[in-house]
Order: sequence, then structure tokens, then C-alpha cells
Amino acid sequence: MSAGDHDWHVLERPAAGHAELTVIAVHGNPTWAYLWRNFLRLAPESWRVIAIDQLSMGYSEQSEPRRLAERIDDLGALTDAMQVRGPVMTVAHDWGGPVSLGWALAHPGDLRGVVLFNTAVHQPKDASAPRLIRAARWGPLHDLATRRSSLFVRGTSLLSRFTSSALPRDVAAAYFAPYVSADRRKAVADFVADIPLDAGHPSAATLDRIADEVGGLQVPVLLSWGVDDPVFSDVYLRDLMVRLPHADVHRYEKAGHLVTEDAPGAIADAIAWMQAQGTDSAIQGRPRVEADPTTTETTDGLMRVQRSDLDIALVDMASQRSVSWHLLTTRVEEIAAGLVCEGVARGDRVAMLIPPGPDLVAAIYACWRLGAIVVVADSGLGVGGMRRAIRGAHVDHVIAISAGLGLARTLRISGLRVLAGAASVTARRALGADTTLSLLAAAGRRAIANGESIEPPGPTDQALIAFTSGSTGPAKGVVYTHGRLTSLCAVLSSTYDLQPGRDGLVAAFAPWAVLGPALGIGSAIPDMDITDPSTLTMDSLSAAANAIGGTIAWTSPTGLRALIDTANDTTQRPDELRQLLVAGAPVPLGTLKAAADALPDTRITTPYGMTEALPLTQVDLGELIAAQPESGVLVGQPLEGVDVRIAPLTHEGIALAPELSSGVTGEIVVNADWIMAGYDRRWAQQFKSQTIDGAHRTGDVGHLDAQGRLWVEGRLAHVITTSHGPLTPVAIETIAAEVAGTALSACVGVGPAGRQVVVVVIPDGKRSMRVADVDLTMTVRTAVRESTGVEIAAVLLVPELPVDVRHRSKINRARVARRAAELLAGSADRGANS
Repeated sequence: MSAGDHDWHVLERPAAGHAELTVIAVHGNPTWAYLWRNFLRLAPESWRVIAIDQLSMGYSEQSEPRRLAERIDDLGALTDAMQVRGPVMTVAHDWGGPVSLGWALAHPGDLRGVVLFNTAVHQPKDASAPRLIRAARWGPLHDLATRRSSLFVRGTSLLSRFTSSALPRDVAAAYFAPYVSADRRKAVADFVADIPLDAGHPSAATLDRIADEVGGLQVPVLLSWGVDDPVFSDVYLRDLMVRLPHADVHRYEKAGHLVTEDAPGAIADAIAWMQAQGTDSAIQGRPRVEADPTTTETTDGLMRVQRSDLDIALVDMASQRSVSWHLLTTRVEEIAAGLVCEGVARGDRVAMLIPPGPDLVAAIYACWRLGAIVVVADSGLGVGGMRRAIRGAHVDHVIAISAGLGLARTLRISGLRVLAGAASVTARRALGADTTLSLLAAAGRRAIANGESIEPPGPTDQALIAFTSGSTGPAKGVVYTHGRLTSLCAVLSSTYDLQPGRDGLVAAFAPWAVLGPALGIGSAIPDMDITDPSTLTMDSLSAAANAIGGTIAWTSPTGLRALIDTANDTTQRPDELRQLLVAGAPVPLGTLKAAADALPDTRITTPYGMTEALPLTQVDLGELIAAQPESGVLVGQPLEGVDVRIAPLTHEGIALAPELSSGVTGEIVVNADWIMAGYDRRWAQQFKSQTIDGAHRTGDVGHLDAQGRLWVEGRLAHVITTSHGPLTPVAIETIAAEVAGTALSACVGVGPAGRQVVVVVIPDGKRSMRVADVDLTMTVRTAVRESTGVEIAAVLLVPELPVDVRHRSKINRARVARRAAELLAGSADRGANS
């Protein structure tokens, strides 16, 4: 393609008929139009897609060195020659970002949207330029690394899958193909030299102009980011988010610099985003915070007590600390005022790295009081998971114990760092703490005495980002507004008849350890490691319940099993405990019966829900015993205000549009006033999980029975696609676990999609994965066949099943399926654990 005085190499996919949209895709350095091959393949036929090789790059004509301004002009000349007219969307990566943005700013009348993959328009003052770029720019190394050798070109391919393995060999070879000789790599060296790292650089003024003007773009923007990029890190994402506050964001965990290669769905997600703009579906993928209908009143930080109330609000049994309502509310007001004095503002994000207890409760409610957003990533995610979660949330400040402050220092959190606990000035300095909760409270008391006040947040203000367990994929930040948390507390109060002054909450399950003040009832945290439910004992539950007059308790399935295991050794019983709620994962009927024997005066209830929406349904032991067996686990009737529908499955296991029908198995779709407002910086996840009317696709599969009760049959991602149609795993797992005498079993599919065979995997605590003996195999096969009609191809044994770290109940069936396939194919390492 000739444009001006130059010949260009362009990959173009013309539209079928009139082009509804033209997409201009611009690569960076040292890639070429091959980067966008999947975009050309997947884009709708009604789109015209133009992927260019920038001049001197790829297979375009070699020319003299190009500055940024010239490259923008070059692109404009090319689009003029190709008669590109609006509507246009630009897509760019790496240093193609500034080039495409320069073109976009020069063509506002044609522009309809912008998609940016890992790029930058500005070097933040508090961060140094990427080491790889500085190294490639350094003196004699510059020409050696970028032109005379293939180090820079091949190194870029190695940045793909930065945390695991390199690109497939054929793909890496294709990226390298235009740059096999030093002559062809001259532009690579020139491009690196044109990166303005200081104000005196010839391209600095152009880049500064783009950085200053980009905020004026009046079109939708998507920032699509590989979070493990050592070149364009989250520092640059944050800068772009500040400049483009209206932008949608999706962060791809464990994707590196070449995010279009590392995240298989990145291109498809970008296309879906582009299709959604300007249509009714554009509301999908955006957090539900624009028009929250749950309440029109301010929340005043969710506290539901009077300052004069001297009853006990919170008891921490481990530390033997008791806090009255008066002390708690006073402390919350003081810490909130102190945070404001230290510059924490409404909308700031504050990470909480404090174990459940009085300090955590006071810190959370103080943040809510002033309108700051609490970010919670509990230790059940592990250190690596917590780092990813906090880094991904882009927190502004942190309140932490000493170990948490150490973690925060590795994340370079630049805002306020508050130590929860006493420490000398020397110790605080060593930890990098700016202040402590006690010093904040003292500063707050002075501010309150001077008449300073804080405007309370409103119902649509964000209040909480809580991370999922990561058991079914990377942990995701779930956003709740003040209005939705208020609605959650209202449904809990009404469903369980919670009354201030009469009821008390025993929080033996980390997610509920701070809800007491919002519910207006006293609460107690048992003497246990609340991040490890297996440390709960009947004695610790009873002591906590009796200390607070506990009438209701929350725990997880693992915590329930721990209660049963320690029931015979207890020295006391909970005097007033009328209800025990077990949430987090399905609980076998036998376990619930054993719990009822251990707590004969307590109603055992299992609510169903997830981090995104809880509670949604509930069922008690009596109903479970009386229910006729059906496929899956009965989780009960939807609570008042909950809409449950089923999206039927196709033969290939794909969920269709949701409907309200009994007996139909499919994805469970729910809606309620208290479900999440959205996922944080996960546009694609939000888009896929939200229906047009705002309901949430849970990713669970199940069905509604003739009485309108919900049965859960497993996860959509774990549906087995046999030649007879889709098959869900839970019913088979329940039968297999019962006949094998184990708490858990896994049912997985092995083989190609649409022709998978069913394999059951049972833990026995012995040695590596292996085929079960004939007797056990026949026992499981017969029981499953008689109950479900399903034929089992094989029964395997493993030492233990991989489960999530938070609940220790959700099986990683995908991992089990991989190991089972390897073993049955004869390629598994027999000495390896599952």
C-alpha cells in the first residue's frame, strides 16, 4: 500500500458490504501486524480491520529514523490514502499506544472508541522508567542489543507468559521473521531511541501533548492489561486511569507484555467491548453503581447503634478484649476524623491487613464513616494471592499489623501506612509506618473537639472490595456499595429475626466477623485462627456464644466438621444458640446430621450464595432429610427479594438465555438488591457474568424443582460433555463419597469435548494417583448406575483432592481432570501427588 512517499505493509480484512466500523490496529516495538492476526480472524464480518506495519517496522518500507510526531503523521497519511472514514475505533499495544492516540486526537469526528493494551503516555514522577528500556537505551549496549544482535527482538517474545513459559516456537518465529538481519532491525533501535525519558528529548513535547490532551477524549475507552508485564507495569495503568477516569478496565492475571498472546480471551473480550458501545448492552460490564435503588438515605457508615449504649458490642475471645457500643462508636468517629486529618479522602482505597478483632472492626467502620473504600484480601489467599489482590485494587493507603506492613512495603503503596498495634517510634520507622490507630484516634479527638465534622457517604458510594477465594480462577475483587451492604444487613436481620438487645452473633467464619455493628447486635469471635476454620472447636464456639449471649453463629463446612470432631471433648455447650449457619460450599447430609447430634437444641441451616451474592437461598436439616433425591444438592427456597432463573445448557455445555422453569438444568442466574455492584477492574468478567437486566450469572449449574427450590449440581466450567449430552458432577460425587466412606469425591470428564467419559476420583490418604481396585470400582459403578443411570469409565484414588484454601471444600476439578487424563493416557508421573 502506497501512501505519500512510502510503501506500507498492511494486513486488511475488508468488510462484507458497507463497513459498519473501521478498526485501525497499531503495533509497538519490536512487533508487527502479526500481533493482530486473531483480531482479523475474530472481528465481525461487517467490520473493516486494518492492521499496519509502522514504517521501517515489519515488512513496511525502510526509511530514515521516525520521531513520534512523524509516526502520527505517517499514520494519518496512510488512513487518508486508504480512505478511512468514521466510525473508527483504534486498537494499540506498547508504543503503538501514543501513535494511535495521536491519530485519535487528530480525528475526533471519526473516532468512536479506543482500546489500549499495555502502553503508556507519561512517565510518572514517583516511578523510574522500566529497567529493560533503560538497559536497551544505555550507551554501547543500545546498538548491540537492538540492531547488531537479535537480543531485544527475541527478548520481547520471552516476555510473553512472563510467569510461566515462552511463546510457542512457531509464534515466536513469526514475530522474529521481519527482523532476521541487522539492517531490518535498524528501526527497532531507532524506535527505542525515540522513547522520551527526559524533558529535552525531541519527542518529549509530542508525548506530553498527547498525555495532556488524552483526557479530553469523549469516546469510550478500554484499558486491557497484562498485569505481569515488566515493561508497562500497573504504574502506567494507574496513570492512564487517572487521565481517562471514564475508561473500562480489565486486568488479566498472569499475562505478560504480549497480553494478546498470554490471555487467550483478550482479543475476543476487546471485540465484545467494541460491539457493546452505543448499544443497550453497553451497560453490561460496568459496576452497578450509577443508579442503586436500594435506598435514598445516607448510611452514616453502616453503624446502627447509639453512642450512649454501654452494652457489649464485640468480644475477641483470643485476646479477651471486650468493647462496648459506646467505646466502639467513639473510636470509629475518632479514627475516621484522624484519617481525614492525614489526608484520606472519600473514594480512597484502604487495604486492611489486620486479623479479625476489635482493631479491624474499628478501622473498617471508620473508613466507611468517611466514605473510603475498604479492600479486603484475607490470608486464605496466601501471600502471593494477597499481593496480587492488593496490587490489582490499586490501594491508596494501608492499615495493617506489622507483618501486613512488610507486605505493603513490597507493593510500594505510596499513601498513608497505619500500624494496628502499639510500637515505639523506632519500631514504627523500621516498619515504614506513618502512624498508629491510637495516634489517629488522638488526632481525631482534637479535630472533633475543634468542631470538625465528616459528611457521611451516600448509598451509591463504593464501600467494600472483597476478593473471592480464587478456587475457580484468579481471585476477583467484588465491589459493594453502601446501599447494597445496607440491603444485605436488612435481609439478614429479617430472614434470621435478629433483634438488637436480644441476639448475639458468633462469627466463626472470616467474611462475617465484622458484620455485628452493621446488624446492630453484639458479636464474638471465637478463640481460633479464623482464617483456618479447622481450628474451631466446640469449646471455643461455646465460650464465644456464652460470652455474648450468642443466638446465631456462622461457620464454614470445614468449621462444622471441626465442631463435630471436638464435640465429645467439650466441657461446655452454647446456652442460647438457636441457629447455626453453614456457608461456603455444599455440606453432605451425613455431616449435617452429625452436627445436629452434637448441637441438639440448635437449628442447622445452610444458606447458598457466593462472595458476589449472599445469602440467596436457605434450607435446614429437616427439609433436607424429607426431600426426595434429585440431581445435585438441595439449597432451598430463594429468600424474599431474590429472583432465581436457570439458563439451560446446550449439548456442548453452553448456557443459553435464563428462564424460570422447573426441571431444567443450566447455569444459575440470580438477582437481588444486595448482590454485588460489579467486579473491580474486570470488565470482561463483568460483561460475561451480567445479564441485560442486571442479574448475575453465578457460574454454578443446577435446577429448580416443582416446589421452586434450587438444587446445585456443580460449576459450569466443570460440566462433563458426553456423547449423550451435558452431565453435572455433584450427584455422582455425593453417591461416590457415600459408598467410599469419604467426605469428598470428584467427578470429572476425560477426553475431547462432546465425547468425554466419566471418571470418579476418591481420596484415600495413601500414595500417588492410581486406579482403584476391582471391588471399589464395581461398588462405585453400581451405585452410580442405579441412582443416576450414568456409566463410570474409571475410579481413581489420590492421597487428597485439591481444594480451595479458604473453605477447604471446593474441589479444583479442572486440576483433577488433567491428572486423571494423564494417568489414563499412561503419561502421568506415578510418583507425583495430585
